[in-house]
Amino acid sequence: MKNINANNIETSSLSLKGTKQKDLSKNDLRKMKYEKQIKEFEIKTNLKEEKIVLSTNFFKALIFKINLFFFKKFMPKKINYSNFLYVRRTEKIKKKTLKLAGDIWYKNIFSTSINWTILIVMFVIMIFPFYWMLITSFKSYSEVDPSIKRGFWEMMWPESWSLQVYRDMFEFVNTTSSNKDITFSRFFFNSFFIAILSTGIQLIVSIIGGFAIYNWRTKFNSVFMIIMFSIMMVPGEAMLLGRYTLMVQLGWMNTLMALIVPFIGNVFTMYLMSNAFYALNKDLKRAAKMDGLNSMQYFLKIALPAISATIITSFIISFIESQNSVLWPITVMRDDTVWKTIPMMLYKMMQVSGIEPEIGIGYNPMNMKMAASFIAILPMLVVFIVFNKWIINGLSKRGSSGSKG
Repeated sequence: MKNINANNIETSSLSLKGTKQKDLSKNDLRKMKYEKQIKEFEIKTNLKEEKIVLSTNFFKALIFKINLFFFKKFMPKKINYSNFLYVRRTEKIKKKTLKLAGDIWYKNIFSTSINWTILIVMFVIMIFPFYWMLITSFKSYSEVDPSIKRGFWEMMWPESWSLQVYRDMFEFVNTTSSNKDITFSRFFFNSFFIAILSTGIQLIVSIIGGFAIYNWRTKFNSVFMIIMFSIMMVPGEAMLLGRYTLMVQLGWMNTLMALIVPFIGNVFTMYLMSNAFYALNKDLKRAAKMDGLNSMQYFLKIALPAISATIITSFIISFIESQNSVLWPITVMRDDTVWKTIPMMLYKMMQVSGIEPEIGIGYNPMNMKMAASFIAILPMLVVFIVFNKWIINGLSKRGSSGSKG
């Protein structure tokens, strides 16, 4: 009896294995059949398309196109119908996969929605002042009259777009300057020239200073770095009086030197350069010494090209900072100077009222001020958009990859 039971168990297990193998083979056969039919469908479709392309007769080509249209429309349905079991099983697997993916998405929906909400709110907060400045610059004088109350949505869009404000702004700047030689184009030239000159000299000094900190290491380097960090923490306004007194004693008031010399030594740029040199691979310096290069040759031929991204980033940041400087120029420059900059022009525009006689004395032409502001930031906006990649790369990467040298 025991032998009979054992034989029965063995035969039943073998039969189960056989059925499983048969099921697996059926599924495999269904898959192979479906894939074969799909391939045949693709081949036939390509052949029909080739016939259309190669046919020279218009009517034949038209018949081929109609045939291809119906073939593409009904043949896949026929294939799916003939492979109903395989298609249904595949769809079940897809639905299950999508359901699992949906469950994961559902678990993260709360955190994702919070992140997107914060990002959208921050974006609106940052972009709204620029949007308001732009649309206000195209409004008419009556639309920005503070005596006329308007709804929120009425203020969000101009009733009529006009460039008259820009024409009035250019005319006002060109005619009301205390020095008749200072036109609107001269404001731009002054700002660009001063920014380029001061930034270039500042960058040269910072590169040399940063390399000196990196190359000639002494026991006082840490003390020097602490002093640099301390200077960085002091706001520029706190040193305004000292700089002003120095300019008066040197006799540089109302001159170009007063706009350039005080900003030659920039601690932040020097620190950025020293960090870039420190981030260079130490093997570069060793290889340079083995090749017989001295410190200056290593600096010019190897180190300087290696930190080019940081140099460009520092130049752009310093250029934008110099271009947007307003407090120092209005402190050391008088109204009759020929070196007026764009920020000085904007500062004067902010104090203007009653430009349009028909509107009335004391009227504040906000649209004209916004037009001047938009024209002033346009070059910086272009610089930032063009060199955005350089700025991010320069701040995120410091020189070549590798250990500190």
